Amino acid sequence: MCLCVLDTWVKCLFRPACAHVTYAQTGTCGTPAVVGRIVGGVAAAAGQWPWQASLAVSGQHVCGGSLVAPSWVLTAAHCFPNEHSLEEYEVLLGAYQLSNPSSEVQARAVAEVLKNPAYEEGGSSGDLALVRLQEPGVYSRSVQPICLPAANLSFPSGTLCTVTGWGNVLSTTSLPAPKTLQQVVVPLIGPRACRCMYARVPSADPPTISDDMVCAGYAQGQKDACQGDSGGPLACRAGAAWLLEGVVSWGEACGAPDRPGVYVRPAAHAAWLRAHLPDVELVPGEKAGGIGMDEGGSECPRPGPYDGVEALPGWAQPLPPGPPDGAT
Repeated sequence: MCLCVLDTWVKCLFRPACAHVTYAQTGTCGTPAVVGRIVGGVAAAAGQWPWQASLAVSGQHVCGGSLVAPSWVLTAAHCFPNEHSLEEYEVLLGAYQLSNPSSEVQARAVAEVLKNPAYEEGGSSGDLALVRLQEPGVYSRSVQPICLPAANLSFPSGTLCTVTGWGNVLSTTSLPAPKTLQQVVVPLIGPRACRCMYARVPSADPPTISDDMVCAGYAQGQKDACQGDSGGPLACRAGAAWLLEGVVSWGEACGAPDRPGVYVRPAAHAAWLRAHLPDVELVPGEKAGGIGMDEGGSECPRPGPYDGVEALPGWAQPLPPGPPDGAT
């Protein structure tokens, strides 16, 4: 999707989908002004992921999010438990180092939160929420939207995508100061293959991996999202633009073997997004080269898209989804 007239990125380099779209500020969705080297588990470059947002409760980061229009951030519904009022929340746009904020950071109060009607509780289907900002963000070098996919667009299993956030670096280890935005590259794993991975080591309370979810990670673990990354983006590149393939939802442990991170796919809820974001263009599959998830069959794949894919040595920053303590 590309946010029409409202959202932003330097230029629509995702030409088939966005060449006709113009934006009020700097450009089009999904095309950051800064291009950094993408490697797993390391600090990102300032401005490299300009759609990345931080949701804070009483000044403490609890969740990530993705700017999709000047006044709207897409995140996880479980980031808004009943015990917190909207007045306690603040959204930071353009942040890079949370404990060393720059003058480019834009802080916004929350006007309303629209939870996906399919959402029931943490880890359920439809774990998405649209956050309307009291004051629109101003597009700049460090504040731009990400493209949203239409219902018929998804990426094939094995596609390397990037998850970003300020979450824990280990299950019980928070990101140290200056709390620099982290990034990690992980391959996509379709729902059926992901169910097979989780079934390899059954848990007492087996999780449900719904059809609106996609997993990402490696069989041996090591690279994932973690507490505090909930609601943040799993971004996949198509051409020169980045699309929001998944929103960090949940996981078991951080970077554990056969426990890839689980994300909810915005494309699976395109009708809901379109109803609330009429000015945002969703990028259809035919404009993105016809990419799509197709695992086929009913048996667990052996080998699967995650087998034989080895993580590079020395991954220091696992990133698995899982609600952090408190609000995420």
